Amino acid sequence: MKNFILPAVLILIGTGTAFATQEAKSSSNKLAARQGYIFNSATNQWDRSIMCSDDFDVICTLNGLPTGQQVFGTAGEEVDHPETANVELYKLGN
Repeated sequence: MKNFILPAVLILIGTGTAFATQEAKSSSNKLAARQGYIFNSATNQWDRSIMCSDDFDVICTLNGLPTGQQVFGTAGEEVDHPETANVELYKLGN
């Protein structure tokens, strides 16, 4: 009986480690999507725009082109019209 306990414990530890490693790999591949905002000069407030990412990549713009209007994020909660949006956001991955 004692001869079976050690191998069984090692198999359980190995299985748990494999599952933990797989979970860490899959969670690191997820992008952190953030709500983007653009400044509306007609209403003098920030309006919701497109979803962007906070992972460093290409700057997030409204039309996806480098010449488009830049989209910013907030440091606080996501609301419809924040007081300020000054966090630089990046384009979501393909």
